[in-house]
Amino acid sequence: MGRLFVVRFVVFVLFVSSHCATDGGANAVDSGPGEAREGSVEANVISEDPLDDGTPIGQNEEPSTEDRLELFQYDPVKLGHVHRVADESGRIMELVTIALDPPIFEIRHFLSDEECDHVIELAKETGLENSGVVLELLPSLSDGSEDEIIHIFKDLDVDENSLLGPAELADGLMDIAGGLLSEEDVSSLLADLKLDPDGDQQLDFQEFKLSWTPDVEKSVNKWVKDRQASNDTFRFSSTRVSDQTWLDQSWFEDDTLTRLHERVVRLVQLPKDIVLSSESLQVVRYQVGGHYHAHYDSCELDDTLTCSHTGDVAGSVGDTNGESPETERQSSEKESEASAEEEEEYRFDSRTLRLCRYATVLFYLNDVEEGGETAFPIADNETYSEEAFETMPYSLYDLTYHCYDSNLVVKAEKGKAILWYNHLVNTSNGWMGDSYNSSLHGGCDVRKGEKWIANNWINIDDNYQKQVDYHEFFHKELIRSKEQRVKEKEEKQSGEQTTEDGDDRNIDDSSSTSVRDEL
Repeated sequence: MGRLFVVRFVVFVLFVSSHCATDGGANAVDSGPGEAREGSVEANVISEDPLDDGTPIGQNEEPSTEDRLELFQYDPVKLGHVHRVADESGRIMELVTIALDPPIFEIRHFLSDEECDHVIELAKETGLENSGVVLELLPSLSDGSEDEIIHIFKDLDVDENSLLGPAELADGLMDIAGGLLSEEDVSSLLADLKLDPDGDQQLDFQEFKLSWTPDVEKSVNKWVKDRQASNDTFRFSSTRVSDQTWLDQSWFEDDTLTRLHERVVRLVQLPKDIVLSSESLQVVRYQVGGHYHAHYDSCELDDTLTCSHTGDVAGSVGDTNGESPETERQSSEKESEASAEEEEEYRFDSRTLRLCRYATVLFYLNDVEEGGETAFPIADNETYSEEAFETMPYSLYDLTYHCYDSNLVVKAEKGKAILWYNHLVNTSNGWMGDSYNSSLHGGCDVRKGEKWIANNWINIDDNYQKQVDYHEFFHKELIRSKEQRVKEKEEKQSGEQTTEDGDDRNIDDSSSTSVRDEL
């Protein structure tokens, strides 16, 4: 299994754009005189550093179930509050609260200019590919039970009137069409594809069950393409327009990536094993017109669905029904490849799997000339509700036209990072709790220049024991993989030495050359 273990995990999350609907810590220090920002209060002083045990990343002891871990989460306190935390070199990082719900923190100068440039160069060398989004599998009478179909119908039926209107269907069609459709477009689509037998522009459960099958995806995509080609006024905005690659920090032998990994550990104040075993660093480039409409990074808790990163830990991580749902893609060292066609055909089966991302750390790798902000449409919105969303005059997801209507808009600035939580901490057990519905976010259109960012997601299974088992499994695979790499390196060096010896013999004995040529 070895190195492909992490490669496959990277593939698994490659296409995921989830619409799944969160006190100062260790290393915190007090600031010197005059260092506090205006309007802020001092961070708590904690002298002990439980994470600084002198053990390099990747060499921690396997987690013990005897001492149950509790997740750390910064208290936002109030807007403008500053937490001060030491990074891996002892430099002080300042986390400024920019939202309370969800807790969002801005960290300026998280990366140096040189580190930003280096990560961009590594991404270019690795090779960027068109970013995709998850296209969730829809059940039909042949591959899904009626209970599953009812569940999807109820999820879409926000106003609970047992009918799906154009606005509700637009949300459901967003993943299938790969972009945003207006209510008028949804009405036309229903009529053109004969998905609405009685023509009342809404679907009851029986209509939904009979017409909403996996086959509808091809019909919807064809309808969108035909409409784009024939109608200049058709306003369709793809969910995501960008290029991306993955840098596997666990295996990539690069001092900068290792240093950034350590820095993230210090930033989030979580055990190293959690950060180490999370997803690889995703690097994304947005060019003019590039964007990512509002989405959630993590899914709501659901005991009937498996976290995608832990999978079936009793067998092989990420496997379901004995088979891996991931497709292999080009890794950071190009050890495996997958065609673009194979990638486009990949589907995330939301009936069995979900994303479990406790927190997101986003790095800005360059200054954007114009646009490219990160928007949180409903951050700190005390009156937001799903019912209110349905009556809004525009779609909250649409950041091409409504980026600046968002409650919080963060400017892209080179070296800056933002940290936010996708889940609360469960106060009864100290582990991952319910989702922050307010964590809806996305990337606004780049209007001039280009934008480079990197995402460092922190993956945690809300099932505590599964997370512990996953760490043990990952730890063993990491050791096995590193041993394999050492062995391959030794074999390569041995082969090179043999070649050199052969070249020496070639100079002295021409007959040996002809023997080798025959072989």
